[in-house]
Amino acid sequence: MLKISVVIPTYNMAEYLRECLQSILAQGYPSLEIIVIDGGSGDNTAAVAAEFAHLIDVFVSEPDNGQADAVTKGLLLATGDIIHWHAADDLVMPDAFAAVAACFDGDPEVGLVISDGYAFDKEKAVRTGQCRWLTYEVSLYHFGRFQSDCAYWRASLTDRALPLDVDKPLTVDEDFFLRLWRGAKHVWLPVPLGAFRMHGNQVSQRLDKSSVPRDRQATRSRIFLEEGQGVRRVLLKKWSTLPAYFIRGIALPRVEAALIKIKRIATSDRARRRLHANLIESRSVGWQQKKH
Repeated sequence: MLKISVVIPTYNMAEYLRECLQSILAQGYPSLEIIVIDGGSGDNTAAVAAEFAHLIDVFVSEPDNGQADAVTKGLLLATGDIIHWHAADDLVMPDAFAAVAACFDGDPEVGLVISDGYAFDKEKAVRTGQCRWLTYEVSLYHFGRFQSDCAYWRASLTDRALPLDVDKPLTVDEDFFLRLWRGAKHVWLPVPLGAFRMHGNQVSQRLDKSSVPRDRQATRSRIFLEEGQGVRRVLLKKWSTLPAYFIRGIALPRVEAALIKIKRIATSDRARRRLHANLIESRSVGWQQKKH
């Protein structure tokens, strides 16, 4: 069975870390490596980690240079066949590990597996991103992206994207995955793999977002330079991929969103309520499960 390594960066997130780890336990997946990299938290993160000592393989607690630095440390320690980066305040959706492992096991050419993004709070769950029709080129030239909690990749791809860029705290995941994705086959799964928790203490809520457009462009400029693409080549590629971007990045997602809205109305929104119920279940079950 393929071994899945999960790298969890955390800093003063003890109140959410427990639920994150419970959602991992609830997977019931027998071949796991859990690596928690704590930036020297002042809360009871260490105590929570101790409660899950039967699950956590590596726990490091020391000052670092932010999330990018913590994830880089964790990835350098990972020994699994499949790697996943999961924030301490997010959740792994039910049966995600089994679905991901089956996808990789069924096609040795697959390097990256993704799903649509979801977000939740105490009251609701919502879809926050559609990536069914994304391609690497559409993402590179037209700024497509997906959530890190919904992405898994083969360990053989990790080195090409290290280290994570500590100077891009708000777009570090996009920067990392674009560099990792280049030249790799990817698969989109129709089941949600992870869920992003909405709360007021997130990095995205605390930091100034004015640098985001510049950082996203800097990521692409770096890739263009590494690939030897000059300005003329980049402009030609943007123009040639424009139809694909319109179809895959705009038209199809909007059509799908409209169909989903119609289905929600027709079914009294049962699917979304069930999704939220699954998230609540992921936070509460698995507490007594033991790692195999």
